[in-house]
Amino acid sequence: MQLKFKNPVRPDLTNTIQKRNRRLQAFFNAKNLDVRLHGDAQNPLMVLCGCVGLSAYVHNFDLRMLDKPNQGEVMKIYKLTEIIQGTREEVVEWLQQFPQMPLYRIQHSASKLYLCGFNFVDREQKLGRYPVFAREDYHIYKQHEAAEDILNMLKEDGYEVEITEPDLELVKSHVGPITFVGFQE
Repeated sequence: MQLKFKNPVRPDLTNTIQKRNRRLQAFFNAKNLDVRLHGDAQNPLMVLCGCVGLSAYVHNFDLRMLDKPNQGEVMKIYKLTEIIQGTREEVVEWLQQFPQMPLYRIQHSASKLYLCGFNFVDREQKLGRYPVFAREDYHIYKQHEAAEDILNMLKEDGYEVEITEPDLELVKSHVGPITFVGFQE
């Protein structure tokens, strides 16, 4: 599986980062969890079911699972080796016990396409901005306010868009009920 990231990796770290991220993806795949790596290759956001940011990060070849998003205490560490550690039950228990982070997307109202970027009629002058929508590789927003800012800008430009809230039923069918930090149903 080819992973695409938005930020480039330092050339001297490319092989190590790719190897680590392949092992990280294999860790979740082995547990039959729909987790994709998103954003920065050196510090990827782990996204469950396309709408939940995991309260976890990778450091070297260690997956560190936290008790809350952003600056939480480390609750569990898994080494990312060729031999995959842990069980699905352990990871699901952690998901259910500790709050995770809701993620938001901007969806084109008349389709199942999501905002994935912008193009410009004149790229150098940043003139004639228009959005690009796709099914995959879409922008994810950690704060609802950030998504609202982009949404309002797009609406001012005449686009029919809406913010997609986390799909709690999809998550529940995949791993059972989980809690979020700063999110009300």
